Amino acid sequence: MLKKNWKIILAVVLSICVLIVKSIFSMTVNITQQKFVINPGDDFLLIADNLAKQGIVKNKNLFIIFAYVNGDYSKIKPGEYMFGGEYNIKQIVDILKSNLGISITIPEGFNIFQVENELIKKGIIIEKFSLINYKISNFKDNFITYPFLQYVDENNNFEGFLYPNTYYFLKNTTLKNVVTMFLDNFNDEIYKKVKQDIGDKDVYQKLILASLIEKEVYFKSDIPQIASVIMNRIDKKMPLQIDATLCYIKMQNNYLANKTIDCGTLTNVDKNLESPYNTYINKDMILSPICSVNYETYNAVLENVATDYLYYISDPETKNTIFAKTLEEHNKNIQKYLK
Repeated sequence: MLKKNWKIILAVVLSICVLIVKSIFSMTVNITQQKFVINPGDDFLLIADNLAKQGIVKNKNLFIIFAYVNGDYSKIKPGEYMFGGEYNIKQIVDILKSNLGISITIPEGFNIFQVENELIKKGIIIEKFSLINYKISNFKDNFITYPFLQYVDENNNFEGFLYPNTYYFLKNTTLKNVVTMFLDNFNDEIYKKVKQDIGDKDVYQKLILASLIEKEVYFKSDIPQIASVIMNRIDKKMPLQIDATLCYIKMQNNYLANKTIDCGTLTNVDKNLESPYNTYINKDMILSPICSVNYETYNAVLENVATDYLYYISDPETKNTIFAKTLEEHNKNIQKYLK
């Protein structure tokens, strides 16, 4: 009789323990919107430690126990994950093991039409023009995190802020999560590195300038001088005459017309294209960037090198940038290097 009662008591105790454990593992944590990165080679204990540091799991040991008991610790994969909302431990583990994420690499110099096209091809976003039409105003509540955005026209899109890098997006992620990842990279790789040197108000203007130069130069060492050419021409009310802006117009038009997004060969006809981005017609600085740039290009623009140069061309053979102070000198360079 005693033995039978003991078995009943043990069964009840075990049942209670199971219920308690299930209850603990099913408890949810409210996680603020953030990304979590697992790099290739990160071991499980490091991942658990990083999850706890970011507040994604409240009890690291419970997370470790759950993952080991279920055999999930070896199934967690590298990638870039977005969290936001309420999750329990099982849901967190399922997210980290179920999807490596969709990998996409954005090269420096890509414009928003090229980026959106790649995102659609990868199945990260579905609707064409969704990224292009996604406005700064959608991040009004995030100006504390991204203070430079408050100085951008709220009707502008995120051209220039789509920082070149390799990303891992979860399937069915939201457009805001996609833009957040781009902004976080811009924040980390550019803004935080330069904010001591320039004010938040100037971040966007420097980004516009850097984007104009990105496709114009082969050697990064030439960037400060090219920046001085642009500023000198603006001061003298001269058209900037930057071919990269013509390419931007053509690529924009091609994307809108469902054609291949390329520039093709520029002609004199292109110099008369109607667009606020046409720097052959308009003498003022354009009002938004024409592509994304990396830190090296952006930082080079900040050097503020003073020169008397007003013109430049690129030597097609050496890729060197040839500068000139006068139109006469510039024409001689054209005859020498481009004819």
